[in-house]
Amino acid sequence: MTSQRRIRITPQRIIAAIIALMGVLLLNASWRTIAPGSVGIAFNRANNTITAYQEPGWVLVNPFTTTVYDYPATLQTYVMVQKADEGPVYGDDSIKVQSRESQQLNLDVAIQYRVNTAGISDLYTDWGGQSIGAIEEQVVRQQSRSALTMVASTYSWEELSGEKRADVADQVEAHLTRVFAQRHLILEDFVIREVHVPEHLKTALDNKIERQQAVEQQQYAFERAQIQAEQQGIEAEGQANVNRATAQGDSDALMIRAQSQAKANQILSSSLTEALLKYQLIERWDGQVPLSIDDN
Repeated sequence: MTSQRRIRITPQRIIAAIIALMGVLLLNASWRTIAPGSVGIAFNRANNTITAYQEPGWVLVNPFTTTVYDYPATLQTYVMVQKADEGPVYGDDSIKVQSRESQQLNLDVAIQYRVNTAGISDLYTDWGGQSIGAIEEQVVRQQSRSALTMVASTYSWEELSGEKRADVADQVEAHLTRVFAQRHLILEDFVIREVHVPEHLKTALDNKIERQQAVEQQQYAFERAQIQAEQQGIEAEGQANVNRATAQGDSDALMIRAQSQAKANQILSSSLTEALLKYQLIERWDGQVPLSIDDN
């Protein structure tokens, strides 16, 4: 018969097990993880001290007095658009602005920013430990909407929907850069992705474009006709020059021939004496009568 040794449970062993379990739980509660792409802040409520952790990984803290907060260190993108399923807010979250003529337009925007990790302790202190979501709501969202509304009101609706869109974005970006820096954020980019124009304004814009295209076509036809007329004039002038040159050449040739003939006649006339004429007449006489030679 095999004897079995029984483990005797004593109060001391129970207490030791409880202490060991509490130690494991306490150790587990003391470890905090700074996620990749984040920076951490450990706030000790007992002595009001702040410890910043720039690198991701595990940190050991007093779980009874210390709280660890994470803030993203990577590039963040916040969008406010009309499309329902894009951005942090479901539905139409585009920014409604009024133009200089008090026409309402809806603008889709995208903001890219970073947390200034070099001043992470100041960020935590100034914001009282609020989450990055709360900071985004009050700075990225509200300040962007306010700045864009202010700048857009100085432009016409045609400028906002056309050639001045980039200028508006540059002005808003310059303003937000200063505002973000004061709140320990770094603005990387501000972009107006799309401008939504009401139907009646879109129709007016389409009609204006059609009129401009018609005017441009007429101007093109007029300029083309001018060019053709100029070309025809140049060709006509060239032909006239050719004709004049030909006529001048013919006239010069006739003049030269006339001058040559006159000179020849003059030479011939001066060489025809009376004796020479009588001699030539006798030479041509065929022996028939009459032959009259005036001797006088």
